[in-house]
Amino acid sequence: MRMMEWLAPSNPCRQFDGNERLFQALKRLDNTAILCVQTRAMPSARKFAQQYGLPPDSADEVLNQSTLIFLRKIADGSYQFQGHAPSTYLVEIMRRVALTMTRKQQKTHESLENHHDLHDPDVEAAHRQRESADLVRQFLAQIGEPCKTVIQLHHIDGYSDEEVVRQGWTRYSTTDSLKIKRSDCMKKLIQIAQKWRTTDNI
Repeated sequence: MRMMEWLAPSNPCRQFDGNERLFQALKRLDNTAILCVQTRAMPSARKFAQQYGLPPDSADEVLNQSTLIFLRKIADGSYQFQGHAPSTYLVEIMRRVALTMTRKQQKTHESLENHHDLHDPDVEAAHRQRESADLVRQFLAQIGEPCKTVIQLHHIDGYSDEEVVRQGWTRYSTTDSLKIKRSDCMKKLIQIAQKWRTTDNI
């Protein structure tokens, strides 16, 4: 199920009357703000999936992985607001994430890639993205349950809160309680990420 097909409100960006207000809400891990930038970036996720020859359903994965990376960059200060729409930077992260996914799928081209200049920006970006993806998995392992499951179901697997509650995949019996817990878990995840300040940026 594609997460963008169920999320509400229909226009989550309506309450943010400027890029700075949206950025401040993202710093607070406001769910509506996160949905706003994801809604704006989703068309680009689909475009990158098609452009790089990825499966059609990989657009959500590109978007979700990139969103986690973006929120970490906001939290550790590597992304600073400069007046531009936050979704613009998210789209740039998605391009690199999609590129990395393409390289992983095209393992038959690895021998050719080994002949690339070691300072090729695209190769370096792909390497840094692989490291970042590994870190995200480590962060989720550190955060423990139920936060690991709550975050993965929504931000990585793309399941709706309604589906999660209906299937009984967590201890939370209402979508409201699930959203509150996820917001708390995301804050803990960002705190864990901040302790890894020595990691390379993608």
